[in-house]
Amino acid sequence: MLLETPLAISKYKRFDPARLLHPERLMLSGGATALGARLLANLRAGGFAGAIGTDEAPQDNPDLTLIADAPTEVPAALKRAAALNTRGAIVLSQCPDLRAHARAAGVRVLGAHSFGLVVPSIGLNASPFAAVPGKGRVALIGQSSSIARTVIDWAVPNGVGFSHLIGIGGNTDMGFGLVLDHVCRDPNTVAIMVEIDRLRNPKAFFSAARAAARLRPVVAIAPGVRLRDAHGGSYEALEAAMARAGVLLTGGVAEFLAAAETLTRVKPARTESLTIITNSVSLGRLAADEALKNGITLSKLSPETKAVLALTLGREPPEGPIFAGKETATRLADLAALLSPAPEVGGILVIHAPTGDDDNAAIEALIACARTVKIPLLIAAMGEAQGLEHRHRLSAARLACFDMPEHAIAGFRHLLKNRRNRAAARELPDSEVLTISPNTASVSGRIEAARAMGHEALVQDDALAIINAYHIPVIQTRHAKTPEDAGEAALALGFPAVIKLYHPDMPVTRLEGTVALDLHDQHAVILAARAIQARLAEHGLPWVGTEFVVQTQAPRGTALRIHVNDHPVMGPIIGFGPGGGDRESIIGLTPELPPLNLNLAHALIKRSCVAPLLAAHRGQAAAKLDDIAKTLVRVRQLIIDTPDIALLDLDPIFANAHGVVAASARIQLRPAGEPRPPMIISPYPVELVTDYKARGQSFTIRPIRPEDADAHTAMLSRFTPEDMRYRFFSPMRQLPPEQIARLTDVDYVREMAMIAVHNATGETMGVARLVRDDTDGLSAEFAVAVEPAGKGSGIGSALMEAIIAWGRAQGVKEISGQILADNAPMLAFIKRLGFSITRIPDEPDIVEATLHT
Repeated sequence: MLLETPLAISKYKRFDPARLLHPERLMLSGGATALGARLLANLRAGGFAGAIGTDEAPQDNPDLTLIADAPTEVPAALKRAAALNTRGAIVLSQCPDLRAHARAAGVRVLGAHSFGLVVPSIGLNASPFAAVPGKGRVALIGQSSSIARTVIDWAVPNGVGFSHLIGIGGNTDMGFGLVLDHVCRDPNTVAIMVEIDRLRNPKAFFSAARAAARLRPVVAIAPGVRLRDAHGGSYEALEAAMARAGVLLTGGVAEFLAAAETLTRVKPARTESLTIITNSVSLGRLAADEALKNGITLSKLSPETKAVLALTLGREPPEGPIFAGKETATRLADLAALLSPAPEVGGILVIHAPTGDDDNAAIEALIACARTVKIPLLIAAMGEAQGLEHRHRLSAARLACFDMPEHAIAGFRHLLKNRRNRAAARELPDSEVLTISPNTASVSGRIEAARAMGHEALVQDDALAIINAYHIPVIQTRHAKTPEDAGEAALALGFPAVIKLYHPDMPVTRLEGTVALDLHDQHAVILAARAIQARLAEHGLPWVGTEFVVQTQAPRGTALRIHVNDHPVMGPIIGFGPGGGDRESIIGLTPELPPLNLNLAHALIKRSCVAPLLAAHRGQAAAKLDDIAKTLVRVRQLIIDTPDIALLDLDPIFANAHGVVAASARIQLRPAGEPRPPMIISPYPVELVTDYKARGQSFTIRPIRPEDADAHTAMLSRFTPEDMRYRFFSPMRQLPPEQIARLTDVDYVREMAMIAVHNATGETMGVARLVRDDTDGLSAEFAVAVEPAGKGSGIGSALMEAIIAWGRAQGVKEISGQILADNAPMLAFIKRLGFSITRIPDEPDIVEATLHT
C-alpha cells in the first residue's frame, strides 16, 4: 500500500518541468535578434555541454526552447517549437496575449519578458546576463530582470552560489506555483528567494509557497504593494498571508539580501536571544540598542557561563555586549567558541572594527572558529578599506558577514521570524473544534429584506442580529420613535443605558452629539433623546425616518475591533485590534486571513498591539482570551458562509474577565450578483461531510483538518507491525510531529484526505488521501489506511470512493499508487475498485495500481 507520507510523483505526466528547468537539449529561436545573439553568446560561454539548436540548425525534441524573436514573431516561433516537439519554452521577448498563443501551439511557457534560466551546476546561462553566480544552493525565482541583476551583483563578490535563477516574466502560463513545486524538491537547493511583481493566480501561488516552505526556507520581496494600495493595509495583509504559508516577506532590497545571507549561511537559532561580542565598546552598545529596538532579547548569561568567560577575559563580563579588548587578535573568536555551547545563547553577533594591528589574524581566527560553532554566527566587519577586504575573505569562507551591525541584526531578526513562521506552519493545534451551528435563515432573511428596501448597508440592530445569529454575544437593543418611547425601552432593558440616533442610511461617521452614554434612569434617557432631536434641528436635518436605538450600557472592559473587508488579490482579510478609533482607518489592526481555527485566532490576538491590554493590569483582571478567539472564529465562519458581505465592522467589542459582548456593528453588502474575490486559503469543505453505517455502528466520512493530529497519531499507534510495513514500506513505529502536521494540515486545492471518524468514540478509524500532480493536476496519487478494528467494515471502500469522486470533480484523469507486491489483501481490494495492476521495472517488490477516471 502507498506510504502515508509525502507522495512520490506519478509517472503519468503531460509535461515534466524538471526537463525544462534542467535541460539536456536546447533550441534557440530568434538568434538573429540582438537579444538572441546575446543569449547564444552566453550559452556558449557558460560551458553548457548539451546540444544547442538554432534557426539554421534546429534541434529535434528539445527539452527547452528559448524564444528571443521580435514580439510579432513569437506566435510563429511557438508553432515551430511545437513542430519540433519541444517540452517547454521560455519567452524572453515581449508578447501580448502570450497565454492564448501558447495554448494554441500546445506549448507550456514561462514569460513573456522572462530574464531566462541560469543553472550553474550544468553550465547553463540561458539569460542576457554576462556575469552569473557560480554553483550553489540558493534558488532565485522572480519577474524583474533589474532585481535579478542586483542579486547577482551582490552574490558574485560575496561568494554566494545558486542552484537556479528562473525568470517568471509575465507569469502568463507556467507561473510561480509550478516552478516553486519543482525547486523545493530539488536536492541541490537549500533556500529559495522569490521576487513578486504581480500574481496571476494568487491561490496557486500561496498553495505552492506553503508546500515549498515546509521543505526549504523561503524569503520573498514584493515591490509596489503599498504603491498600488488605494486604501492601506495591503502590505500587512500580504505579510500575514506569507506568514500563513511559512514564507518570510521582506520590505526592501537590503532586507531581501540580508535575509538571504542569513538563511543560507547560518545554522538555526537555538533560542531567540542574541549575544554581542565586540572589540569596540561604542559599536557594541549601538548594536545592543538596535537589537532591543527591534524586539530582540540580549542573552542573559548564566553564572557558569560567566565564570568560563572570566578565565579568558580576566574579569566577569557585565550584562549586555561583551567587550573583548584589543590585546589579543584571536579574542573575538575565542569568546565566540566559548559561548557557542551555552544553552542560554541563541545566536552570536561578532562586531570587528579595524584596529590596524593584527586584523588579518582576527578574521582568520573567526573563519577557523566558525567550523565549531553550532548556532547562528553573524559577523559585522566594519570599514570600507580593510573592512571590505575582510568581508570578501569571510564570504569566501561561506560565513554570514555584513558591513554594519544594523544589517546583521536585521538578518538575525529575519532568521527568528522565519523560524517562527515555519514553526507555526508545522504546529499541531489543539484537538478542540468550535461547533457554531448558526441561524443562517435569519442571516439570509435580513440580507434579502435589506436588498428589497434598496439598502446596501446594515447598521445597529440589523447588523448585530446577523452576528448574533452566529452566537456572538451582543448588547440588548430596542428601537424607539419618541423620547418617551426611548425612556420606556430603557426601563425594560435596565440601567445604565445608552441612546443613539438611528437611520437606515446612517453615515459611517456619526454626527457629534447623537450618542449619549451612562444614563442611569428613565428621566435621563428622555432628556438625552430630546437633546439629540435638538441637535438634528440645529443642523437643519429632518426627523423623518429617524429613530432612537436604546441599549444597555456595555460592561467595563477593553474595547476591541474586528474588521473584515475584501482585498482584490487576497480576498477577505480579518483585522483585529483596539476599538473606538477612526472607523474609516484600519491602521493599528493586525491582519489575518480566513479560515481561522482557535489556534490561529489565539495567535492573532497574541501578536496584536492590543494584547498587553488584555492581560491583567492596573487592578483589572485579564480578559477571557478564549471568548475573544471564539468570536474571531465565528466571524470567520459568517464571512465564509455569506459571500454577500463585502465589509463587516464590529466596533467596539468589549472584553473582560467574564467574556465579550459586541456593542455596535455595521455591514456593507456587495452589489447583487457581484462575486466575492476568491479566498487564497481554501476553507474547510464541509459539503464533503457524509454519514456511513456499518455493523450497526455510525461513522462520519469527512475531510481531515489540523485538529485531527492527535487522533491521527493514535490511529497509527493501533496498527500492527505488519500494517506498518504495508503502509510505510518499512517497520517504522511512529511518525514525527512535523510529519503528522503535514498529513493533517492539507491544502484542499492540491490534495484531499478523507477520514472515517467513529461517532461514538471520536476515534479516527481510517484515512484515504489523494494528491494531485503539481504540474497540471490531471494525475494524482492515492494512499489509504484502515486500522485493524475497522477492516472488513467497508470503511476503506467508502473512503476511496470519496477521494475518487473528489478527484473527478477536480479534473483528475488518472489515479495511481504503489503497493508492496506481497500485500495480497490490498491488491484484492484495489482491484475491486477498478484499478489495474502493473509491475514496476527493476522493483520486484512493488507494483503500481492505476485507475483512469
